[in-house]
Amino acid sequence: MRTAPSLKLLATAAFAVALAACSGAQTTALTTTPKNPAAKGEVETRRTANQNTEVNLEVEYMAPPEKIANDATVYVVWAKPLTEDLPPQNVGSFVVGKDRKASLKTLTPYERFDLIVTPEPTGAVASPTNEPVMKAKIGR
Repeated sequence: MRTAPSLKLLATAAFAVALAACSGAQTTALTTTPKNPAAKGEVETRRTANQNTEVNLEVEYMAPPEKIANDATVYVVWAKPLTEDLPPQNVGSFVVGKDRKASLKTLTPYERFDLIVTPEPTGAVASPTNEPVMKAKIGR
């Protein structure tokens, strides 16, 4: 009778592992550039049922954007498709907190893309105006 709780625990753990595997989530480390070398970050992506890619970005040790570019007030995240010759798509922006951390959850229609983070004057810019501080290749 003592084995029943163990079997139940084992079954629960197996279900959790199977569920995580089915989610199709991919975690990718962001690489930094010399503009912000102390920064660290990762991005978790997964394809949704309607064929978008859900992007969950987490960063820490980010320098305030105005320390990287004089005109910057925010960081903008860009998705540049790998399969087409299209310009980068602005998928959102984030403000770094006093703890030098930030996050962004967003969507893009692209499955394979370069994810790029740039300091910008506003979150509404149509194309990057400053050099990237972080990058990742998604959906290799």
